[in-house]
Amino acid sequence: MRVLPFLAADAVDEIIHWVASRLRSQWWIWLLPLAVLYAMVRWPYGRIVHIIAGVFALGVLAWAIKRPGNALIALVCFLPLQAIGFGFLLRLHVPTQILRPAGGIKDVLAVGILLSALHTFHVGRTRLGKQGQLDGIDKVLLVYVAVVTFYLIFPHLFTLFPVANRWSVRLLAWRTDCGYVLLFFAVRHAPIPAAARRRFIQVLIGLTALTVVLGFYQWLRPESWSHLILSSGRQVQYQLSVLGIDSVTVGRNLGYLTNLSLLRVASVFISPFDMADFLLIPLAIAVERIARNYRSRGSYVLCAAILAILFASRVRADALAAVIIAVVAMWPTPNRPITARLRLLAAILVASAVIAPSLGGTRFVNAEGGAKSNQGHISEITGGVKQLARNPLGLGIGNVAGVGDRFVLAANRQGGFTVDNAVLQVGNELGLQAMVPWLVMMFLIWKALGRAAKRTDPFAGGVRLAFLAVFVAGMYHHVFLSFAVAWILWSAVGLALHVESGPGVPESDTSPGNIDDINATAAADPN
Repeated sequence: MRVLPFLAADAVDEIIHWVASRLRSQWWIWLLPLAVLYAMVRWPYGRIVHIIAGVFALGVLAWAIKRPGNALIALVCFLPLQAIGFGFLLRLHVPTQILRPAGGIKDVLAVGILLSALHTFHVGRTRLGKQGQLDGIDKVLLVYVAVVTFYLIFPHLFTLFPVANRWSVRLLAWRTDCGYVLLFFAVRHAPIPAAARRRFIQVLIGLTALTVVLGFYQWLRPESWSHLILSSGRQVQYQLSVLGIDSVTVGRNLGYLTNLSLLRVASVFISPFDMADFLLIPLAIAVERIARNYRSRGSYVLCAAILAILFASRVRADALAAVIIAVVAMWPTPNRPITARLRLLAAILVASAVIAPSLGGTRFVNAEGGAKSNQGHISEITGGVKQLARNPLGLGIGNVAGVGDRFVLAANRQGGFTVDNAVLQVGNELGLQAMVPWLVMMFLIWKALGRAAKRTDPFAGGVRLAFLAVFVAGMYHHVFLSFAVAWILWSAVGLALHVESGPGVPESDTSPGNIDDINATAAADPN
């Protein structure tokens, strides 16, 4: 197992060098007309769009491999805005044949970052003499990915339950289950400079501001917002014709826009759960900055605005996670002076005094269907535990919420088996053989974030709070099945635990366990 990543890195590196040498010669340009002509003759029905998409994807991939930091920023910008943006492109008469493959931009960017990380592995081993580049987190992560990949290729390896026969369905489930952890691995090991991390934070704050502003607009003008998204934004047509979702599921997805009598703000994410999960990330970073005595008024304003929109979302799990963020941030550490924590406590008391009178008659006190929802959560979690006990090897890839909501799978009905718990979701779908390494990976990442949080830079501490908060919210709904939330969170975790990849990588992007050694090396070598 230890040499497999290096062998993969060797193969990737050889392919990259081979392609680069041919591209530099430019003789291949004369083959392009022949290649396009052959493709049009071989696949005459609408394949010209796929040919153009393939050429564009290769260009994006080459750019992402060379500039993984910029590719990460582009990925973070693309993820939350894809659904609404593509809906408006439909209104501008952009064909579905173009929008459907265009959704793969996020995958191309992620693969480019991953290939850049594998190339860095190869360079570190062959040129810098590094042999032990994989730590415990990497190893258990690769074990988890290997188990899910076996399930992808051999769907009945661990289960006899019906599993989707279509490769595309299983591949979508694999992307959902493995995409965020592979992106974390890629961001952690790719040669991403400190400047890219600063831009990541700036983009995150910008997306948060956009989400909050549009969330307030939806809160104040719900009819206008629903008309904007459903009619002007063509969201129904986008989900039906581009994503290929059935009408029943589309109606359920967009129910939060049509049910205005029980308004639940969702902003650009369309789902209030996805929006609330996303807002926990900037909230945690802002709270950590306050706790570390960064006296920025912007942090207080950002926290207040996020809390207001979280209240409007009516997502109780994320409200609980926000409370946990505040409580944990009050815990004394060397980087959190008592004066800063007192100011944070004062801000919390003011926020509580403002919010508490507004809780009456809301889901937060079991009104508005909250009590029935509680019973549903308890029933689903109990059913998930029993299902795991009956079928410890899992129901099969894609047989739970997410992909199971779109296809007829394990239970021979729409939705298959659903449990609103991020941990049980892994066990019920992929079995204990995937759930155990997944939980070990979570534990090791939490410990590593704890070491990283000891830095003076508040970013790692904020990401640690965000990781905890999203995991708490995941006890009540699926937090890792949404690309827009999971990939942004795990990108932030990868940046917080960034591993030194060679000369020129700034100290702030190095692994937390080697900070002292790196400082000593830098002092000994003035160059």
